[in-house]
Amino acid sequence: MAPRDRDLPELPADLSAPPWAAGGGRVRLPAAGGAEEDQEIWLLSYSDLVTLLFAVFVMLLAITTLKDQLPTTPLPTDTPAVTVPATAQAAELERPPPVLDASKPDDRPRLNTDEVAVEAPEPLLERWRDRLAELGMPKGVAVNVRQNRVGIVLGDAILFAAGQAELSRDGRAVLARLVPVLAAAPGDIVVEGHTDSTPIASGRFPSNWELSAARAAAVVRALSELGLPPARLSAAGYADTRPLTPERDSAARARNRRVAITIQAEG
Repeated sequence: MAPRDRDLPELPADLSAPPWAAGGGRVRLPAAGGAEEDQEIWLLSYSDLVTLLFAVFVMLLAITTLKDQLPTTPLPTDTPAVTVPATAQAAELERPPPVLDASKPDDRPRLNTDEVAVEAPEPLLERWRDRLAELGMPKGVAVNVRQNRVGIVLGDAILFAAGQAELSRDGRAVLARLVPVLAAAPGDIVVEGHTDSTPIASGRFPSNWELSAARAAAVVRALSELGLPPARLSAAGYADTRPLTPERDSAARARNRRVAITIQAEG
């Protein structure tokens, strides 16, 4: 069956000319995406422009902020600039210390024969001894000075009964006389309890550690009740780990049984 005439495409009048020459030599290409693709290309260009403008404004803002932080008062023009070359600094660091020439007389100032370079703590020790004597301290109370620490050492018999940690009436009276001196001295106060090496085993004190700590705590509690600030006080028990003398006899053991009230000066 032959196709009808209306179903056939219309042929150009001039069959020798190609179809693309019908438009005057211009080629009309079909649009790939239509108007939507043209709009997307325009947005890309616009976003690049906005980004560049934003970068320019950020640079202008940074320059303005830095300019505001610069000093407004000019430096005096007559102030000379002092610079030290790096070689001079290195030479100064590598310079050896001066050496005293023994062949030349030493003209440096010297101390007299009755002077010392550092003042010994004996004057402070004597003042503490005199002060304790004025307070009527027993002979068993000793004082020692070491650097920034002053220690008042009391034999255990002055404060406690044998093997006990309760302050006696006479021991509390001794502490009451010490309180004004301790209150006037600046610094923290550490109460140390010490025993001898003789073992103790009782229901209350299984060892000398408990006994020495309980005695130190009893003295701290009494000093606090007598008016010293609790924040300045602390207690420590050392048992027989810090003896004053080797325990060769009963007298040496008696010296090791003690309570030391140490004032630690500030700085």
